[in-house]
Amino acid sequence: MHIPMGKVATVIGFSASLAIAIPPDPSTLWQVQPDLDYSDTLYAGWDQIPVIKEVEIYNGVKEGRTYAHHPELFTHGDNVYLIHSSAPIDEDSMGQDVWISTSKDGGMTWGPSSSLFPAALLPNQTDAHHNYTYYCDIKAAQRAWQALSFVHLPAPDGEGELYAIGQSGTRWCPGRFMTAGRIARRITFDGEPAGDPCWIEKNELTHSQLFNETVYGTKYGMKGCKRACEINKKLIEPSEAPAWSSWLYNNELFAADDSHSMQEQTHAVWFNDSSSPTGGYWQRFWRDISGDSANTQKIWVEYNEETEGRGWYPRRLAQYGNEILQTNIPDARTKQYLGQVAESGDRYLVWNPRWNSEVRERQPLTLAMSRGEDQAYRSVGVLRTNASNVIAPDTRDGLKSRAHGFSYPTAVQVGDKLLVAYSENKENIWVSVVSLNDLPK
Repeated sequence: MHIPMGKVATVIGFSASLAIAIPPDPSTLWQVQPDLDYSDTLYAGWDQIPVIKEVEIYNGVKEGRTYAHHPELFTHGDNVYLIHSSAPIDEDSMGQDVWISTSKDGGMTWGPSSSLFPAALLPNQTDAHHNYTYYCDIKAAQRAWQALSFVHLPAPDGEGELYAIGQSGTRWCPGRFMTAGRIARRITFDGEPAGDPCWIEKNELTHSQLFNETVYGTKYGMKGCKRACEINKKLIEPSEAPAWSSWLYNNELFAADDSHSMQEQTHAVWFNDSSSPTGGYWQRFWRDISGDSANTQKIWVEYNEETEGRGWYPRRLAQYGNEILQTNIPDARTKQYLGQVAESGDRYLVWNPRWNSEVRERQPLTLAMSRGEDQAYRSVGVLRTNASNVIAPDTRDGLKSRAHGFSYPTAVQVGDKLLVAYSENKENIWVSVVSLNDLPK
């Protein structure tokens, strides 16, 4: 879809009179040569990026819990924190909780992963051998936690406080999925729990989904976090807003064409532009989650001149009227990560570009660069590929098999290194350590 330049000029401000800055045509953002080679199932025709180290943080089979996904990273000095979802067998099923692991040497070595947000089970639901299919058959709501984000609340006279954030997700068969809110837990800067889990958001489903009868009520008292307002304020900042929210799970959000369904937006990156009344504008990407017949297999983009991101999600919660535009960046219909190198401001995009409708997999996992004032991505390399073909079976229609590969990336910069976390086959969690000097030129 080609977007006329005049159209782009109207999407980043509240009105045409204010929208002076004109971002590039979305159909020009992908300028990589050679282009993606769909016949190359492992490397898509591109070179391997040199990697300093690959660290397996969590191995599902070794833990006796065969599902793991949704990794999120945060760094504070040389300390790096990683949270991820973990379930006994199946994705977003009963017993799914959030685990944490910590590195104290910039991501080179990691401590063991352990549960941070315990599973939300009723007293009669403690048998770990019961799987997704079992709870579907008895028509029970399956409460699951997903790893969401970290929030650092700094203090003028010290390090402040660090919180890990979890997102609830409850599934009913066949396929209905709703969320009852968000929780947080303060952790020390050594990565240890420093308090009980508490709620930063509840809704009308929190009680009806019986969270008060789980450990979150019986042990933790369904308490709200004392600093919930401060945490939530952070979670709507353009550069911090996580890929999921209660509203976005419970409602569908459509692109500018009012047709394509969007989810899992990236963090936003800022571009300076003297022609803008605010000095520049934000850019972020979206995943097209439309069905097979309508899906574009392309990344979508959104711009906003407001420094606080007013006028777009999550400050604006609206299914329609969102100025999200299709790009020409190829996508395998899965989550992306958009980041910015601290010193140069260069952008890096980590994602799965190769779509194959006949063999649905998520490899290679690649990293592309957009440098300087040029927003186009002109260089790309392979971060990880050739995932294990041995996948522990699930009972959710082979969802894990259809996600063969390395996916759902997240990244942080630590000094002169980039750390990228991702899941393998929705089963194992890895971190790759890359020198900034080795990013694609």
